Amino acid sequence: MGAVSVAQLPVDQGALAMSGHPLQRAGAWAVAVLAERASPAEVTGPDLALVAARIAEDASRAAVADKGTAAYDWWKVLFALYPNSKATHSKRAKDRDALRDAILELFAPEPEGEGRPRPCTFCGVSARAVWSKSNLPLFDTNKMLNTLPPGVPGWPVCRGCRVAAWALPYGAWVTAGSATVFSCESEVAERRFAERNVLRARRVMQLGFERLGVDGRPELVALRALRHARVELSASTLWSFKNDNQEPWLRVTYTRRAVPRFLALVEGNAPLRRGWRLLEIALTRRDKQGAVVSGGAAEAARLVFEVEDGRGRSFLWELHRLLTGSEHRWTPQHATCLARLAMTYAKEVLGMDPDLKPVTQLLVDWIEHGGSGGPRGRWAEYQRVALNPYELGRVLHRAQSRLFLDGREITADGEHWKRLIQRHPRAWEQRLLLSVAVVQALQERKVRVNDKPADAEEAEQVAALEKQIDEAAILADDSLGAM
Repeated sequence: MGAVSVAQLPVDQGALAMSGHPLQRAGAWAVAVLAERASPAEVTGPDLALVAARIAEDASRAAVADKGTAAYDWWKVLFALYPNSKATHSKRAKDRDALRDAILELFAPEPEGEGRPRPCTFCGVSARAVWSKSNLPLFDTNKMLNTLPPGVPGWPVCRGCRVAAWALPYGAWVTAGSATVFSCESEVAERRFAERNVLRARRVMQLGFERLGVDGRPELVALRALRHARVELSASTLWSFKNDNQEPWLRVTYTRRAVPRFLALVEGNAPLRRGWRLLEIALTRRDKQGAVVSGGAAEAARLVFEVEDGRGRSFLWELHRLLTGSEHRWTPQHATCLARLAMTYAKEVLGMDPDLKPVTQLLVDWIEHGGSGGPRGRWAEYQRVALNPYELGRVLHRAQSRLFLDGREITADGEHWKRLIQRHPRAWEQRLLLSVAVVQALQERKVRVNDKPADAEEAEQVAALEKQIDEAAILADDSLGAM
């Protein structure tokens, strides 16, 4: 291609143009929030100058801070994103004023008549300034020396995108070594995510990470942003990355488009809402002193996001684990709420609505009445093979034969469970749902498959769980306000 002329470049789109690049987009929303504008399109040149001044002030303060202080924690954030910049380099200036001025120069207006204008790497508008990887997050490591064409000193970046690149940590969910940005079909949700993280960034600078305590996860902030946006269908993605002097990495998780509708159903339906609270309580982790080390609300939100490589935990798997494991003892009402939550997720998010009633009844009848070993032994036999298609088929045939010999009603045959045991899309999820349905039915029939605890002990556990559910419901809507 020939050289791009000024006439061919896009016309001026304002001080800040928002692109489809998730990092630039997250930074643009952060600029809008810091400038108190409704959207990046409303950001003006003076707004950019004010935001740039704030970025330079915060970065220079962090760069000269003593180790172990709250301000130094913000330097760790900057180092994870811009490891070779003027703010983070090991040979950086120690004079705060000089350092602030040097950082501020990064965001100077476009130099007039210096160099040939090129399209901005991110938004495509005319840009004369060029940046190297030391100032841009998630670019190549120092091992990569020749990623640009000969004679090109860097990537063209317009002023708006330069400011956005360094506003990124304000609008992202940051740790001392990584950042997570959020992209979504709903701009309302994107802004909400940025707003919450700008508030959190201020707390990091004032208190440091240690004093923030267990302050949730980016998935929780993202789900609350989706709920705030009140959209029915909207795909969203979390991009978590690190860009220090080692090897950059990127982890992508996403939600399906129907997740907002599912969340709205949960909030508007008492049994589903109760099931979600039970999930949060079950996922809460405490240390030996009883202090929360992993918040259940954040862990539940994390399950809704699917990992790009498919290696993450599944929402249905987690509900299956909670219902079938021995760690928790559920009442019939609690088991029903959790089972309904699993079935609703499968239907609304995964588009699954299998008819599992015949096979469920067959298994429950067999567990309750079929042959030797008692309900406990037959439940254990089913659970050992519940997710193995071949072994599950054998157990189903055995259950059918046992009930037939006992003269009991047979509710299912091979045609009913064929889709569960053959190679079939969603067969694994159907086996998970079958296990959940069996637990629910056993609870409703009051079939004991575990040793029965003393009545007083069980009553005490149920009362304590009910209290936790009530407290979780009260605190759920306020949990982000404390971040």
